Amino acid sequence: MDFKTAAAYCNFDYLPEGLEDKYKSYEPSNKTILIPRKFLIEIFEQYQLPEHTKQWLVGGIEAIEKDEILFLFTTFLVDDMCSLRNRCDEDFYTNMTPGCMKQYGDLYSFLLLLACVVPSMEIVEKRGIPKPYYENIPHQPLKAQLEKLVAYGDSKVRDFPWDLNFYTCSIFRLDRFLFIPYRFEDPFTMHRHVHTQEVIALRHAGEEFRSDGQRNGINGVFDPGGYFTSKWEENADHIIANRINPMGYVEREPTSIAKKEWEPVLQRGDTLLALHIPSGPGYTPERLKHSMSLAIELYANYFPELAIKGFWSASWLYDTRLSLILDNEKSNIVLVQRQFYNYPTFEGDSMLRYEAFGDREADPVQNDVQYKTSLQRAAAAYMKTGARFNTLSMIVLKEEIEQIGNMPYISDEDIDQFFNTVDCHLQRR
Repeated sequence: MDFKTAAAYCNFDYLPEGLEDKYKSYEPSNKTILIPRKFLIEIFEQYQLPEHTKQWLVGGIEAIEKDEILFLFTTFLVDDMCSLRNRCDEDFYTNMTPGCMKQYGDLYSFLLLLACVVPSMEIVEKRGIPKPYYENIPHQPLKAQLEKLVAYGDSKVRDFPWDLNFYTCSIFRLDRFLFIPYRFEDPFTMHRHVHTQEVIALRHAGEEFRSDGQRNGINGVFDPGGYFTSKWEENADHIIANRINPMGYVEREPTSIAKKEWEPVLQRGDTLLALHIPSGPGYTPERLKHSMSLAIELYANYFPELAIKGFWSASWLYDTRLSLILDNEKSNIVLVQRQFYNYPTFEGDSMLRYEAFGDREADPVQNDVQYKTSLQRAAAAYMKTGARFNTLSMIVLKEEIEQIGNMPYISDEDIDQFFNTVDCHLQRR
């Protein structure tokens, strides 16, 4: 059965784009079971599920298995999802409900994820990865999902794209941090000096930046009288472009580099490891260095086909404006962000509002409340001056892992320049 006929029969309320070509090359197996019952029984026993919940789950699984077309399409989706992340595939999977599944449709998204666990574990096992690295990965979202299912009968998957990383055993926690492959696509190129090993990031042409080096229009704040547009001029010998200061902003004055002295080390399409930060203690440069070292070793040993160049991440924690309100000598937030090559994004301060004040729409400027933490009080006071925070991204190349703790990218001059440039767009108001 062709893709369009099968998709029309299943009548999903959502499907990722780009599946049709994959479906044409998909070779169905002869299996008739979506989720092995041995695994299912283990889950039932481990989480001591009540009988009515077990019957509900089995009923949903059997409804898929008994529908020949839906079962075939579901096994195709599982096959694609299990290798999605290591291919750095951009297909966006999220909750989906097949219209043909009348009784158990609300369960489908969860069952689709659950069906990924066994084949994903088989994949990582074939790679020779020791079991302690992956055996507990799927249980991070699974435990909470089953608790919600039992307590409230709520089968909705709260964050399908994020949970997919765990159900497919694609993300690894190594010491303090989580890691997963990521394709770099941001508009800049990093170069390394052939002799000094200094690293520089040059922004590509055509983007507008405020006079403070942040994207023009971020947080809805524009700089009509002071913005500039990034440039990139290149010939056989030189590149002239706007340097990204590793304190997280783009410099107005272009920088010229000689191509014979600087080699490109990170370009669009290269593979990095995305770093994610679980909550809890231990957010220090030392743990960062150890975790990154473990990650490079794991992927070199068990995913040799991935040419990992280093690490990428995005977070409110990397906003160098936090160094304006936190102790630069004692704050782990500041100490960690000083180990990165930070760069601006078009993401505003909603992440900080959520993490610091509990709501992405929180307005500490208008809310006259007594905040409990020093971070809340300092952030609120800063925002009341008319300034705003940003979400920044960062890069750490694998060659600099051993230098973490000694600010491998940021110089004292960079810090001084940042303090002279930050929020300068506000001075014209």
